[in-house]
Amino acid sequence: MNQDEKLQALNRLLLHCKNSPFYRDRIPEGPLASLEELKGLPFTTKEDLRKNSPYGFICVPRKELYQYHESFGTTGDPVSVWLTREDFVDLAHSVNSGGINFTEDDVVLVRFPYAISSVAHFVHAAAQMKGACVIPASSRTVVSPFTRIVNLLKKLDVTVLASLPLQAVLIAETAEMMGYRPDRDFPGLRAIYTAGEALTPHRRKALEDIWGVPVSDNYGMTEIGAAAVNCEYGIHHPLEDKFIFELLDEELKSEVKPGETGYLVVTTLTRRGTPLIRYFTGDRARLVMKDCPCGRKVSMEIRGRKQDILKIGDRDFDLWDVGDLVSALPCRRFWAAGPAPGGLRIVVEQERPGDAVSPELVKRLEAEYNVRLDIEVVPKGTLYDRSELLSVGLVGKPRYIYTQREMEGKDYLKSQKL
Repeated sequence: MNQDEKLQALNRLLLHCKNSPFYRDRIPEGPLASLEELKGLPFTTKEDLRKNSPYGFICVPRKELYQYHESFGTTGDPVSVWLTREDFVDLAHSVNSGGINFTEDDVVLVRFPYAISSVAHFVHAAAQMKGACVIPASSRTVVSPFTRIVNLLKKLDVTVLASLPLQAVLIAETAEMMGYRPDRDFPGLRAIYTAGEALTPHRRKALEDIWGVPVSDNYGMTEIGAAAVNCEYGIHHPLEDKFIFELLDEELKSEVKPGETGYLVVTTLTRRGTPLIRYFTGDRARLVMKDCPCGRKVSMEIRGRKQDILKIGDRDFDLWDVGDLVSALPCRRFWAAGPAPGGLRIVVEQERPGDAVSPELVKRLEAEYNVRLDIEVVPKGTLYDRSELLSVGLVGKPRYIYTQREMEGKDYLKSQKL
């Protein structure tokens, strides 16, 4: 889509959005003359969505609504998202535009939650569009504990496991407790498909090492669907025909320079049910202009949310930075990090007896990252209670970054839920 086509798509979207109670008085009467004029429109925020859910953003007659979803609500009241059938099919096509390449030979076990959340439904539909067989296992319930998932993977020769990155690690841990080696004892498995949390390069590498298969990921959220997908080379590419992306500076007034990290704002060009104009995602991202072997020329790095930034002295550490540091340690599956007096504190769980971090390694990492490090290796099970893998327990998104007070109070010991 060239710039003229994108401007036409944007003006069609703005006209369509006038059907919603929220946008009715926020949009100019006439069409925009350039894409640059989009920056003059106000942001749409998560708080706007909360205050105007469930009906304030609907842009189509009720009879055209096909499916309803809500955000998890982990940071406040959940927000409502309504999809038309066209929206639903489009989101499934977005999944298939990446490099996972579902086929009729695949057996896909979907471990994403089906209740209210959206990604399980899109991945399910995407796989079936390509003729694959789907096992709708959902996240942990009384009928799908981790042990049962391991048994399903084994006896049904599952070829693709679709889950949160954390769930893929925990399923591997369960398999190990049951006497299996994930990278050897599931020969049918060809790939892991992830979504739902920022997948940093170190996390991807850890998953690939654990399972011995490539990882394909998509970036998105309930509000906007999939906005960037992995190609077959594991690189995130933004879906530029479906969105307008802006990366803004700290003041949210100007776009950052090419290659710099900024706050991601998206406009949904093709959404019909509840489209969004200049939605402030809260995520930090970077666009990289570089030819990819897949043929695309733009890639996107999702660097995590603002609240995940650790300010140590005059330097900011985001999830990518801390994850890169953790990847140099002998144990990297489960960790927590936060500020410490004069530096950065990292707590990692042992993976094998004898795992330790030598003073020489700490000194080398301090020189490489120019920060004082306090690294503690704690016994296996300190951050995540492995006994819960054999029961239903609670389900929640992972947390890695903590405040200095939380680190000193060891809050990380009780905050993680499987």
